[in-house]
Amino acid sequence: MRNLSLAFAICAATAAGPAFAQSADGGTDFSITTGVDYSSGDYGTGTDTNILVAPVSARLGAGDLRFSASIPYVRIEGSGNIVGGDGGPVVIDPNAAPTTRSGIGDLTLGANYAIPEDRFGLGVDVGTRVKLPTAETGLGTGKTDVSLSGELSRTFGTVTPFVQAGYRIMGDPDGLDLNNVWFGSVGASASLGRSVLLASYDYRQATNALVSDSQEVFGAFSTPVSKALNLTLYGSAGLSDGAPDFGIGAMVTIKAF
Repeated sequence: MRNLSLAFAICAATAAGPAFAQSADGGTDFSITTGVDYSSGDYGTGTDTNILVAPVSARLGAGDLRFSASIPYVRIEGSGNIVGGDGGPVVIDPNAAPTTRSGIGDLTLGANYAIPEDRFGLGVDVGTRVKLPTAETGLGTGKTDVSLSGELSRTFGTVTPFVQAGYRIMGDPDGLDLNNVWFGSVGASASLGRSVLLASYDYRQATNALVSDSQEVFGAFSTPVSKALNLTLYGSAGLSDGAPDFGIGAMVTIKAF
């Protein structure tokens, strides 16, 4: 989900130090992140769906390259045919009876190439993510999704505005055609010593006509607790029926090296 992706990125950025995209010496770094994410909304169905996600993610940075893998525990309480997705919940049938189901979610693999701002005067990050259908029944679409994205940023003093845009190719579940979607964010982060504040507006096209486009605002605070431990707290508020009414979460990152 988008909020989780942002939270992971902020965790990694603060743990890595001022370079954000890579380790301080341009070498190799490895970290593990875990936490909990809770969101609630009716997604235009008239019935609230509560989603709890507890992910575990590993991240390896080597120079300008970053590789990541993440798999969550998921609990969905609400409409029986709202399932999890890489960019947010997917509504398959808004009239399905309420159910509660839980288990292992989809595995997501990611790769990014980041050019630090001090190299060309503008921070550039391009990446791809692949969501593999490892989720238990009722927790995912059962198909593979692939997304491509790019981000530009520029630092002015302690503030770094950024803009991101991407395109997600959706796998179609049996009997349902999902639209490929555009998504994007605009926002800024601010350094407070070794801590980071971030705020953004996030947009995602709807995957089908059963739900509207998702629009929400997101905010986060990330700070190092120790040399190897980083804490991130975040929250979001939905601006459209296609987004959850609210979301909150906390992440802890352990930097192995």
